[in-house]
Amino acid sequence: MSQRRLRDELRDVFDTLSEPAHPALSARIRAELTSRPATGVRAPRLAAAVAVLAAVLVVGSLVFVGRHGITPSSTPAHQPTPAPTAPPTAQPAVPGPTTTGPPTPVPGAPAPSATPASPAASLPAFSCSAQSGQGSTSPPVGLTAVRASAQSGYDRFVVQFGGPVPQYTVQPQSSATFVQDPSGQRVTLAGSAGLLVTLQGARSAGSYTGSTDQRPSGTAVLEEARQVGDFEGVVHWGLGLSHGTCFRAFTLMNPSRLVVDVQT
Repeated sequence: MSQRRLRDELRDVFDTLSEPAHPALSARIRAELTSRPATGVRAPRLAAAVAVLAAVLVVGSLVFVGRHGITPSSTPAHQPTPAPTAPPTAQPAVPGPTTTGPPTPVPGAPAPSATPASPAASLPAFSCSAQSGQGSTSPPVGLTAVRASAQSGYDRFVVQFGGPVPQYTVQPQSSATFVQDPSGQRVTLAGSAGLLVTLQGARSAGSYTGSTDQRPSGTAVLEEARQVGDFEGVVHWGLGLSHGTCFRAFTLMNPSRLVVDVQT
């Protein structure tokens, strides 16, 4: 290969690069090729030319890549499509435990009022023995009302006073016959058994204007109630019963009362 042909080929290769190499490098290559005679040094020059060509190609490639860059493909690598996930199954709501206790109080809310106890829950039990109670004995307190009526499960006899309830005694007896005070005469009431109600520190005259002999209607056991004594601060009432039975005696206030319930 002649020197001219090699020089032309190198120049063609050099010119085919995307951008020309630096002018100083091109001039140096030409000067190297033209500065020595062709005799005896063709092979070394050829090797040097090839080395210079390789360097030019490397430099040109680096310049081209540095200026234009290589944009990686935007298409992502193939990824396996994940299997569709089934939607979560809704869990049925589990009802909480049912409580039957009182509701939990709400802060700031008024407290619920307590349910008043039934009056019957605080009453004494029925008994077949004599019953008594302490009370006022001086001065004698006047009776203001006496009444008898039927109730659910018992008949009720009530003596009302114009002051504190006096001392009292309720004595059962096997007959409906009573002794009047102060005459001492006997009087028999309706029924076959009786209760004698004695009031110490009480009086009827001048304060009680109602009937002193009552026969209540609708009662099951109590057939007759009669005043059998009013003397020297002691008042007696006899209750005629259809048969002997148990009873309970207790007092109430506002107004003051003595209550005798006869069990039916």
